[in-house]
Amino acid sequence: MSLIIFTAVMFLKNEVELYSENNVSLTVEKPTFITLSEPEVTESGSDLTQVYNMTLLGLDVGTYTLVDRSLQNGTSLIFEEIKNTGWIPYTLSMNVNNLEDSRYKSWNPQPVDKLDETKYGSDLTTNPYGVFTAGNGEILIGNVYVSRNLQLGNGDPVQELRHEIAEFTVEESTLSKNLWLPPKHTSQTWLMASQEPLFETEEVEDEWVAFSLQNRLSQLNWLTPEGPYVKLELTDDPRTQLAYGYIEKRTADLTSLEWNETSPSLFFESMILNAQINQQ
Repeated sequence: MSLIIFTAVMFLKNEVELYSENNVSLTVEKPTFITLSEPEVTESGSDLTQVYNMTLLGLDVGTYTLVDRSLQNGTSLIFEEIKNTGWIPYTLSMNVNNLEDSRYKSWNPQPVDKLDETKYGSDLTTNPYGVFTAGNGEILIGNVYVSRNLQLGNGDPVQELRHEIAEFTVEESTLSKNLWLPPKHTSQTWLMASQEPLFETEEVEDEWVAFSLQNRLSQLNWLTPEGPYVKLELTDDPRTQLAYGYIEKRTADLTSLEWNETSPSLFFESMILNAQINQQ
């Protein structure tokens, strides 16, 4: 009987629309018995933040946060974060809708090169999922990162990456980012949306994708509103094996600055503007 109740609570689903702007529609498919509160909305600079409390039968089980960052060039960066603050796991799907008549291009046409494993250990991240194009508009889809807070022996807080979800389901004009979120874990994902092509030519985009696959310190994969999480160097503390954190030089995104000088593109310009916001 308990199993039947648990199954009903966790696996009966409904879908809630949480964002619809500039031809981008985002929904969350969640267990029916998990409800979302009215959002707490705040605005700071270019960021509009909405925080929803999640409850299960009246008990707090987490939060869903959406940050809509409007850049000066008209591009938007949208960050989604779900925190499971309770003691039971649950399944969710973060969906990107209205992709009918879109063309898809993968940003992972081949395996990524490894970092210097003697210096960094294993890096489990790959390039963003890829780009959907409809007319002149484009959406670059980031992967999902499931992690938990970790404190190193020296007291530094880091994120321990449990796994990256980089394969999604695309059916009937909807891309679904399906995940299983354990207790006390966080999932984070992002997308970049523009009404214009992100690159001046497809050849430049192909060159960037090939370069980023071969130069792991150049592509920033795990974007958050505070800045990109990147693999930290190994130390004597074994917890750095899967530890990610902020590094000021990487947050500045010097690679986008260099590429934008020789191959000006909306993508590089957007990454530069995002880096400037992160450093404020």
